[in-house]
Amino acid sequence: MGQNKPTSRFAKKTLLLGAVLIILLWDVVSIFIYSTVSAPVYSATNDSLNLAIVDGITRTERSPSADTYATGKVRAVIVPHHLVASQTIAMGVKALASSAPRVIVLISPDHFGRCSKLLCTTKGSFKTFFGDISVSNGDVKNLLLQNDIIDGSDLFAQEHGIYAIVPFIRHYLPEATVIPIAVSQRGTGTEESRAQALALISTLLNRKDIALVISSDFSHYLPLPQAQQMDLQTTLSFCSGDTEEILRLQNPAQNDCPLCLWILAKEAQTGGFWNPVLIAHTNSATLLGDASVSQTTSHFAFLFPTIPTPNRCYKGDIEQPPLPLNLTATPNVPLLAVGDMFFDRHIRQIAENRGENFIFSCIDPLLKSAGSVVGNLEGPITRYPSVSVGSKIGTSDNYRFTFPTTTAELLARHNIRVVNVGNNHINDFGTEGAIETQHFLTQAGVNYFGGLIDAEPVYREELKNTPLSFVSYNQFGGRSPELVAHTIAVEHAAGRTVIVFAHWGEEYVDRSAELRSTATLFAENGANIVIGSHPHVTLPHETIGNTPVYYSLGNFIFDQYWEERVTQGLALGLDFINGELAVTEYPVTLKPDGRTCPQN
Repeated sequence: MGQNKPTSRFAKKTLLLGAVLIILLWDVVSIFIYSTVSAPVYSATNDSLNLAIVDGITRTERSPSADTYATGKVRAVIVPHHLVASQTIAMGVKALASSAPRVIVLISPDHFGRCSKLLCTTKGSFKTFFGDISVSNGDVKNLLLQNDIIDGSDLFAQEHGIYAIVPFIRHYLPEATVIPIAVSQRGTGTEESRAQALALISTLLNRKDIALVISSDFSHYLPLPQAQQMDLQTTLSFCSGDTEEILRLQNPAQNDCPLCLWILAKEAQTGGFWNPVLIAHTNSATLLGDASVSQTTSHFAFLFPTIPTPNRCYKGDIEQPPLPLNLTATPNVPLLAVGDMFFDRHIRQIAENRGENFIFSCIDPLLKSAGSVVGNLEGPITRYPSVSVGSKIGTSDNYRFTFPTTTAELLARHNIRVVNVGNNHINDFGTEGAIETQHFLTQAGVNYFGGLIDAEPVYREELKNTPLSFVSYNQFGGRSPELVAHTIAVEHAAGRTVIVFAHWGEEYVDRSAELRSTATLFAENGANIVIGSHPHVTLPHETIGNTPVYYSLGNFIFDQYWEERVTQGLALGLDFINGELAVTEYPVTLKPDGRTCPQN
């Protein structure tokens, strides 16, 4: 019996080896069979599909070319596949066409879970309204030799992430072929499988005649306000270039294929074209003209050129696909009041490096939810170069401010339509600086009050059928409390709601008895609310008679981070209901990267 054991072990090994060889042989045979059977022809054409595509292309041709937003050869784009955003798709593919790639790697999520491995592809061709577009069958055959993570599949007959895009490619790149790839949505793979997938794509993109298209939609199934907030978070994560953060994006609340975006980010960073340029951002609710729907889909179009384009990853003053003319967002409150706003020193440098809109990117939904925003502009807008950037803390130059000439337009873009200029820094560059401030604000359509160059220290407007008067009190060079109280009484007697902005007190110090005395004077003369600034920290508020008094809203845009209390501010939503003022508080936090964000 003992003599038969080696033979038995040998037989078992032989059987095991044979089984492995049979499996490997079957894989090779499967690939051979798949590569030799007749090539499938997929349909990417029907009446509704064609109408949406032609509409998107037509509207794109009437708009400025998206490739003007980028410099250098465009190696990759992200476009949506939701056809309500057909113009956004057309903008992205058209921009790619300027680089004339011969082969397009088109990557989409596998929406219906039909891919048996991490990746799936196909050979064959697609029929479109503009003619047939062929698959690069030789490249697909080579991909299928990497059988561990990629498989051949006919899922592409129903995969709209692919068939919604190929007609645009056929139109703008009629000579190009495609390599369609669907990415499994069963998680994001293992570290090893992701590395294998990246190696496959890298092998393709090492060829200069190949470009990459990621077909991906962003936030899903959320009401418009939540979708907008989620899109801001997604944009910040994506534009940071942090690939692990990109991989952690929520699917589908933020994006329908985080692994697709991860592959692009990794490849672009390795290949030298991680220069994302945002050219469009839309949402199905706004495109369809119904902001009340409970579920929406968001869309982005990004270009990835070989030459960096400064400050273009965050949403800014770019050409957007036109929205329905009858669409108007209903503001949550008619008026939002914010604290001290500052655009020099660190904030200026952030704006120069990351784009002005980055500063507001986190708080923008709150600002846009109001009919109008008012705040304290803590310095002049001038053509003078900054003297505070790079200055030593504690020196006079460190506290002498001038803001870039684009500041007024930046404020207007983010719905800040009224500013108080009655403060201790508005004359930092003398009369000439104040005159330039007046010019830039007026040119941008931003109203102001506070006695700037003989201008009346009151600004009047009407919101929600309520006549408002904004009155400034500047403890550091303005009129006396008694004169301001007289102005308040006159405005109150005229039947107007009086909003007093008081620049007063001591920096980083609680209110004094003197401040309370002044606030009482204003309240007794008819102020409906008193809003303070200058201390750079939020201070306790109270009601004097029927008048809410907020002694300080703290910082709103500022570069002070040395302790928590200077990074915590307050915004006030002001509503006017049957002649009564209703106040809602919105705490905000100032981030060291220059952004101001709602407090969690």
